[in-house]
Amino acid sequence: MLRWLTLFFLISFTGVFGQQHQGDWDTYYTQVNKKPVSIIVDLSLGKLAPVRERPYVIIIRTELRYPDTNGLPSSVEVPLLDEMEEQLVENLARNNGAWYTGRFTQRGIREFYFYALDTLQYRNALNKAMTAYKEYKWLAQAKDDKTWTNYLTVLYPSPLDMEKIQNRRLIDYLKKQGDGLTATRKVEHFFQFKTKSYRDEFVRKSGIEAFTITEMPDKPGDGEFPYSLRIEKDDVPDYTYIDRVLIPLWQLAGKYHGRYDGWETVMVK
Repeated sequence: MLRWLTLFFLISFTGVFGQQHQGDWDTYYTQVNKKPVSIIVDLSLGKLAPVRERPYVIIIRTELRYPDTNGLPSSVEVPLLDEMEEQLVENLARNNGAWYTGRFTQRGIREFYFYALDTLQYRNALNKAMTAYKEYKWLAQAKDDKTWTNYLTVLYPSPLDMEKIQNRRLIDYLKKQGDGLTATRKVEHFFQFKTKSYRDEFVRKSGIEAFTITEMPDKPGDGEFPYSLRIEKDDVPDYTYIDRVLIPLWQLAGKYHGRYDGWETVMVK
């Protein structure tokens, strides 16, 4: 059985990125003012932030040269932007002990975010990194950010976006292991609620009747959410399953003062 809460994806960013840090990197998409935004972020820093030893944020903004109709990089520009990113990471790590925390892209603009030990001569490091990219317009700023506000409010995903990321990771894993994501199989869902009455209201809600209740103990457990619930239903856990089933369950649980604790299924090859 596979359950998304048990999966961890740690990537060591050393070598070309020049920073000794165990990162948990992922990409997600959101919208600001009805415009698409692409964000890549080191999720592992959410558990550490703010990092007292790196109180300075360095932000580099550059204009895309060949944005697509959504204001995101076209395929012809991506390799060059990746090279630029590597140079920025390497130079700022060497010069300022900076950690690369992520980037966002929207409306033809890309911004890179770093948290540094200091800001001494950071512009020299940037000038050196951008020497090979003279065709790109760019600007930069460095400022105190002891609370890591830029990381937490610009890059780090909202609870909803984080839920989507975790669900997509499990589906990615199933696919990578050879699951065709076309076969119907049993999928179990786990919940915890603050009170028995909230749990009862949840199971009476329209749509839940399509699931089979497999565990609903009267005796409470421990903690803030002591009343557990397990339901199951045969389905196909493909990528549409996230918005079709998982996010509505997550949102409904929250509405009734509950917590969605993830889902579990078997691999079908």
